[in-house]
Amino acid sequence: MDHSPAAPRPPPAGWRMALASILIVAFALLALWRAMLEPSLGWRFSLDEGGRPQATQVRGEAVLTGVRALIAEDGLRAPISPLALVESAGQHNDYSDHRIFFDEHRALWQMLHQTRVGIEHDRGVEWAQPQGKDLLELGLRFWYPWLVSLLALSVGLMVWAHRPDDPAAWWYAAAALGYASGMLCTAGWGSRLLTQDPWLWPALHVFSHAGSFLVVIGLSMVLWRHPRPLGGALYPTVLLLVCGLSVLADALHGLPTIALTFRIPLVAVTAAMALVFVAQWRACRHDPLLRGQLKWLGLLLFASFSVVFVAYAMGAMGHVITLPQNFGLTIIALVFLGLVPLVGRIGLFRLERWWALAWLWFLGGLLVVVLDVLLLTLLPLSNENALMLALAIGGWLYFPLRQALWARLTRGSLPETRDLLPDVVQIATVSQADPARLNELWRQLWDHMFAPQQLQPTVHDGAVAIDGQGQSLRIPGWGRLQSLQLSLPERGRRLFNRRDAQRAEEILRLVRHGLQSQESYERGVREERLRIAADLHDDLGAKLLAIAHTQPSGPAATLARQAMDEMRLSLRDMASDGVVLADALADWRAETVSRLSAAGIAAQWLADEPPAGELVAARPIGQLTRVLREAVSNVIRHSGARHCQVCVRRTPQQLRLTVTDDGRGLGGEPRSSAGGHGLPNIERRVRKLGGDHRFHTPPGGGTTLTVEVPLALHRAGAAIR
Repeated sequence: MDHSPAAPRPPPAGWRMALASILIVAFALLALWRAMLEPSLGWRFSLDEGGRPQATQVRGEAVLTGVRALIAEDGLRAPISPLALVESAGQHNDYSDHRIFFDEHRALWQMLHQTRVGIEHDRGVEWAQPQGKDLLELGLRFWYPWLVSLLALSVGLMVWAHRPDDPAAWWYAAAALGYASGMLCTAGWGSRLLTQDPWLWPALHVFSHAGSFLVVIGLSMVLWRHPRPLGGALYPTVLLLVCGLSVLADALHGLPTIALTFRIPLVAVTAAMALVFVAQWRACRHDPLLRGQLKWLGLLLFASFSVVFVAYAMGAMGHVITLPQNFGLTIIALVFLGLVPLVGRIGLFRLERWWALAWLWFLGGLLVVVLDVLLLTLLPLSNENALMLALAIGGWLYFPLRQALWARLTRGSLPETRDLLPDVVQIATVSQADPARLNELWRQLWDHMFAPQQLQPTVHDGAVAIDGQGQSLRIPGWGRLQSLQLSLPERGRRLFNRRDAQRAEEILRLVRHGLQSQESYERGVREERLRIAADLHDDLGAKLLAIAHTQPSGPAATLARQAMDEMRLSLRDMASDGVVLADALADWRAETVSRLSAAGIAAQWLADEPPAGELVAARPIGQLTRVLREAVSNVIRHSGARHCQVCVRRTPQQLRLTVTDDGRGLGGEPRSSAGGHGLPNIERRVRKLGGDHRFHTPPGGGTTLTVEVPLALHRAGAAIR
């Protein structure tokens, strides 16, 4: 009964489906046939509130009180005692009362086959003619358990028909057969008008007890085999031996009471089933998918057997509960009908959420039922007073505990959405030019939120989705954010559920909104810079060009041309998102070699070849251009060097610029304030780029300037500062 989404199975063989259908129809018709064997007098016999026999007209409102016996026209008389009108012989704990019960019913059965029968009561005799029983006379006490038992049988047989190779499915079908057998027997005698065939009834009584044992055997073996086979033959052997001996003792009246032959063994086997559940829980502790199945199966078993367990435990102690069995025992059908969503397509990821809700709902009802049963049994209270007291205790104890438990279950151990807002803000404000850092924060966000057992990139463009019965959660990417697949939240302790998907959608919307807001801000800044750049180019550029043309060889023209070069560099910084690094290096080389050669200094250019088309943000390129110009200017003006080497090295992490000359040197560490503004400008520009710089004098003399700038912070498309 492994419900994981494995490879599709072939359709069940036709003969298994046919056999299952035949069994269901046969059980239904046999139960109807047996219930219809009883002749009808048109009256239903029961006990009034005082425990005295009475008769109620089936098709009318007349009531005969103080019923004492059935009489025949020839004077034959069959007494009707309160002992004979209880629901079944099983409500008499002693086998001596059990035998008296059936003796009285044999006399009543013979009386119902007379031509004309009188009902002796307090006000006289009411004569009636026995006739065939009408279907409508069966009443709700027959049709309700009849329908429930057939539905449970259908589920058990369909599971077997679809999974014939699974031993757990065979045991599950056996449990369904046992439940249907016992319930259909109970439906027949529990809905009787007066009596049942007394020669078949005692055998069916034992048969129904055997069906009860088959239910607990089958479900115990389901737990023994599923989700993980626990192995070993000792438990199944002891289980079958105990149940077999109990049925034999019940059939032979081998012990004085039904409590010894039936109720105590049944309670013991049910308690053993709880121990098997604990063993399965431990065996599945490292597999959340199997635990998800076990959670639901455990809830169904507990919900099905808890009330019945209490009733039989009370009966085992001699306090037989006289509530209608054909209604009360239908709760066991939960273990069959409740399995439908588990084996269907509804998904364990949804059952994970329902599991807690179902427990809270069920435990609230169970508390009232158990309290009512205990109060009725142990205290001299009427039905109404016991129910009112049970409801009061439930309200004062259960509801406060329920609220605290629900708050714990819904909160869990994961952080609230508000606790994740700092992570969302950090993602929304980090530089989009650094996808590695961006996706690192993105993964940290989901790890903080769900603590998944595994977190890895995937391809997923749709909405947040749960896969593999809750084993994984897929998060779509957006922009430069990768799509992710998260496996088993809380480090593998549970499955994802629909609430997790809703929270993930909520976080995803926040991140997208933050990134869209950041993009809108950057777009506005970029557009404003383009406008300013256009104004500078059209206005200031035109004026500088006019000055340069007016005095082509004068100092003013030289300053104008220098100002135009600086302005073009600034405009490129403002208007361009990125510069091809290879083009920037070519420009640096041309300008540097030209300036050094014009000053009579031998120039040597060394540079790594960057990847084709690699883009770097325009502003850092502009700042490095100015740093290089300032360094070359210092060499030309102050060093007295004859040779200068410029070296550019690129690694995946940084760009390193080194300018070395063989001049006089600096005579020690440079001071930012010494020698004008050149060195402080270099220091300021490099610091703004998040880089580092240093001056030193090589052993052979001269000066070396080394500038290191992290490339990752300055990829094209970086956030505008």
